[in-house]
Formats: sequence, structure tokens, C-alpha cells
Amino acid sequence: MLKSLMEKREALMARFADVKENDIQDAELRSKFRNLKAKQGGFTLLELLVVVAILAAIAGTATIALQDTDARASAAAHVAMMDELNKGIRTYRVLNKNALPNNFDSLLSTTAADTASAAAASLLPNADGEILAIGDVVAGTLVADVAGAMGDIGMSELRYIVSDTTSLPDDVAAGGCNPAAGALQATIASRGNAVVAGNIFNGAAGNGCGQSVDVNDSAIVAYWSGSVERILGPGEYGNASFDGSVVTSTAGADTGAVAPVMLAVGFGPSSNLFNANELGGMTSVPVYRHVSEQQYNRFIGLFHVANATATSANTWAAPVAKDQVSFAGVVDGAGDTKEEELGEWDGTRNTI
Repeated sequence: MLKSLMEKREALMARFADVKENDIQDAELRSKFRNLKAKQGGFTLLELLVVVAILAAIAGTATIALQDTDARASAAAHVAMMDELNKGIRTYRVLNKNALPNNFDSLLSTTAADTASAAAASLLPNADGEILAIGDVVAGTLVADVAGAMGDIGMSELRYIVSDTTSLPDDVAAGGCNPAAGALQATIASRGNAVVAGNIFNGAAGNGCGQSVDVNDSAIVAYWSGSVERILGPGEYGNASFDGSVVTSTAGADTGAVAPVMLAVGFGPSSNLFNANELGGMTSVPVYRHVSEQQYNRFIGLFHVANATATSANTWAAPVAKDQVSFAGVVDGAGDTKEEELGEWDGTRNTI
């Protein structure tokens, strides 16, 4: 019966469609005809419901397809920034007659009494209550003679947080630069001052708690403690890593193998690498965005400063300074290499 009614409706609609407006003589009837014709072109309630259902399905599909788009776009930008930093440092070195940029962020803090040597410095917190997002760095005394090799190539100073400084940024209370007591974390988190995580190694005038320190052999510095292979690729060093004092490994290193020891520094705005008025200086300081507002958001540079030689399988002698410091590479603010960051961009590695 329903089918019969639908057929009659369609037949009537077809006949109605064949009627010409000019064939209707009565003006009132012709007006009603025009109104019906106009309504005939609209949607029925059922048609509208179908359209809404289709749009909802499209929206749901788009939401899934665009999931993490912002984070992956940031990952793509991070890869580009890492490339730019690599090129920038190598270009700087060529243009400045083999000198490397100076005054990088040390990733450590010290007290006012120790700023002459940074001999009592400690790594900024990178566990609970962290400031650093990177985990693959460790503090250790500078390998003997490395300070001289660094000075020879232009890296004579590093910037340290001065925890008990009397020179404070505006609106920061005394003690507000002490990470050990949690005060620096509170200073960064506060909306009542201009201190932000990426600028904490600036001086007070730059809304930071940092100071330049002349590097000498008694200084405590930050070293890369992750696998050497992650930075330099496969080699005779196997899975060797440095714990701040000795190189260790469990496989892949035979007698005579050489493992690099790498200094880790932050690419902060106080470095002359970012002085656009200096030969080879870059015009902007890259920002790493996969961290919280309270975490240090700069990229990390690794410099090959010393070597350890295996005295037997997977047993290493104490590191010895290289004759000349060299640039090894860049990792992001969380310690990921370029290849690992690429994995976040293309979705093959979900650590965002």
C-alpha cells in the first residue's frame, strides 16, 4: 500500500511539474502555484536528517585524521630547527677561522662563591619537579686538559644559574633562583615576573638567573650520558655511554676501541651564536615546544671533547682530552635525535 501511495505521489508531482504558470488564468491560483513551486525545491525533513548524518560522519573521520596534527607539525618544525643549528654552528666555525661559538648554557647551577670555577655546580633537576626535560645528561668534572682545548677553539665560557645571587630579575624575591629548594621552579611558574624557562641562563637584565663562568679543569659540566651510537651511528664503541666519570658498555667494544665523550650544552639566547651582528651569527634562537611551560625549552648541543680507549672487551680507560674539540650534533630538549624526532612527525614513534 505504501508503495502504491508513493507511486501516486510521484505521478502527481510529475503532472504538477508539467503545468506552465502562464497557462493558469486566475491570478490567485497562479500565485498559489508559484508558492508551491518554490516549496517543491526545498528539503524534506528526512532529507535534512540524512544530510546531517553524513556531515557528522565526515566530521568524525576528519577528527581522527587530524589527531595530533599540531604536535606533529611542531615535530616537523623541530627537525628543521635541528638542521639549522647544525648548519649554523658549522658555518660559524668556517667564517670565524675554526672558532666555535661561546657562552652556551651549562644546564647546571652553582652558588655565588663558586662562580670563579663552577667547581661545586650541580645539574638542574630533571626528575620530579624537573626543569630539564632531557634525561640523558649527567654532571661530572671536566676531563683534564679539556678546558684548554675548549679555550683554543673559542669555547672559553659557559653560563651557570647562580642560585644565591644578589643580582635578581625584577619582581623575583631573594633565593628565587635556587633550584635545589624549588624556588627557581616557582619563579618560572609565577605570572608575577618576566622569567621564563628558556631564558633562565640570561643575566638579571635579561630576566634570568645566569652568569658567565670561565671554564677551567675543575669545573663541573654536563655530559651526554646516552648511547654514543644514537648520536654518531654504529661504530667500534658499540653501546658505550659515559656516566660522568667513566665510559661503560656491555657489548660490541673490543680492545683498542675508542668511545667519544661529549659535552652537553643548551643553545640559549646568551650565546654569541645568536648575535646577528657577529660574523656567522644566527638571527633567532630556536624553541623546543614539546615541553611544559616550566621546563627548559632549548635544544641541546653535543661537543666531542675527549676519548676513552677500551683496555679489554668492554672495559675502558679514563677519558683523555682530544687535541681539538669538535661539534658532534644536536638533540632536542627531551634528548631525542633528529631521526627520533622524525619518527614523531611521521607517526612511527608516538612519544609526543
